[in-house]
Amino acid sequence: MGESKSSLVMKAEKLVESTMKGNDASHDASHAFRVRDLALSLAQEEGLASSPQTIQIVELAALLHDIGTLPMF
Repeated sequence: MGESKSSLVMKAEKLVESTMKGNDASHDASHAFRVRDLALSLAQEEGLASSPQTIQIVELAALLHDIGTLPMF
């Protein structure tokens, strides 16, 4: 994947920002971005960083993990 983000990841980020806007702080867009950052750190620690496809799947799954759930508050 290199230095630049894929267009798919950028689209997912925009979707998260627009969909989760106004949610409680525990499940807003910042939450999804924190989960993404933690998931990418874990993937790297587990030795998955050598596969750009795997890293992209981890990133997308983390970003989208709360999309479609009803707001909890």
